[in-house]
Amino acid sequence: MPGTKLRTIDLALLLLLLSAVLVSCSKKQHDRKIPVAKVSDKYLYLSDIQHIFPYKVTKEDSIALAQSYITTWIKTELVVNKAELNLPPDQLDINQQIDAYRSSLLIYKYEEQMIKEKLDTIVKDEEMETYFNQNASSFILEENVVKALFIKIPKTAPNIDNVKKWYKSDQHEDIKKLDSYCYNYAAKYDYFKDNWLNFEIIQRGLPKPIENEDEFLKSNRYIEQENHGFYYFVYIKEHNSKGAIPPFVVVKSKIKDIILNKRRVKFLGDLENKIYNDAQDHSNFVIYNLEKK
Repeated sequence: MPGTKLRTIDLALLLLLLSAVLVSCSKKQHDRKIPVAKVSDKYLYLSDIQHIFPYKVTKEDSIALAQSYITTWIKTELVVNKAELNLPPDQLDINQQIDAYRSSLLIYKYEEQMIKEKLDTIVKDEEMETYFNQNASSFILEENVVKALFIKIPKTAPNIDNVKKWYKSDQHEDIKKLDSYCYNYAAKYDYFKDNWLNFEIIQRGLPKPIENEDEFLKSNRYIEQENHGFYYFVYIKEHNSKGAIPPFVVVKSKIKDIILNKRRVKFLGDLENKIYNDAQDHSNFVIYNLEKK
């Protein structure tokens, strides 16, 4: 607006008012309107900023919070004023957009509340496995995945030859010896909880990249490398190639999300239809015949 004036209270007065408002809150005295800022003919009152103060806030923090909030409010109002001065008349009428946004927001909040209260979010393994079996071709691996053991050992560690034997073994005693050894000497010892992982994760831990990993994984189960300070040992227990259908466990969480999303879509569709049918049964809306007009 032309001639817009901006007035804000100084810090000392702000501190006094903040102290007063905290007291007034406890006494439930909210009627008095105390302005803290003004832009054009619009005021920001002390009661408007009470909600920004956390419990047991210090005076110093109260001032900082209030200053920040007031400054943001002032900037917002100034930009709104500038927009009102400069936008053409046809763009100033935003009531229809506001109504549409309000409707969308209310619907969203209602739907989310109903989903929270009513939607069954338990997805059993049997349901996920059935979905996977029926749609397996939709889940194609984009990367090579492996179950692997990764070991990184300093060159100063003793008995490296034993490690070279143990890490290739599936014998229980050898695995126990490897666990004990790596606990004492390894810089890194990870079997990734026997989960499937992208082979790229293994690659990133090695000093030298594996060239043509697709071909390598077809015929190799072990990787041994070294650099100036460490030995690296990798045992690839299982692998699935890029372009193949993945093991169920690899896509299990994705399938769960898909099933829940399908349930959500159906739930919201059914909810909308129920509201419509109930309103129709109770004659809560009318559709006029335009052909007779």
